[in-house]
Amino acid sequence: MTLETEALLAAIALLGFAGFHAALALGAPWAAYAWGGQADPGPLPPRLQLGSTILSPFIAAMAVLLLIRGGWLYASLAPTMQWPVWAVFLFVLTQFFGAMRSQSLKERRRMAPLYGIAAVLCAVVAFASPISG
Repeated sequence: MTLETEALLAAIALLGFAGFHAALALGAPWAAYAWGGQADPGPLPPRLQLGSTILSPFIAAMAVLLLIRGGWLYASLAPTMQWPVWAVFLFVLTQFFGAMRSQSLKERRRMAPLYGIAAVLCAVVAFASPISG
């Protein structure tokens, strides 16, 4: 795979996570798949809905950083995105470990592998040589 492809796949994964948190913020009954099993199954309580409301655009912005790094957006800035992509990788890695430690079996079995795949993709994008323009 190329840096462009890996960055696109990582960005798609993060946009999926952003959409997931947006749906949680709007009341989707998926609490068992998020926030470490802090909530009962069903919709999130208001304080965690607020957390998902804040988290969703934050994760979407990280997807944009990956798209820049891959040359999909503002290709001239791609070489400057290596350190920001490392920050994205570290964030996704913390999400992976959080999901692995979750009290919710659903989060451990479904979200942890997704975060793990996204973390690997982010690491590959961060390690990659920059695209030459």
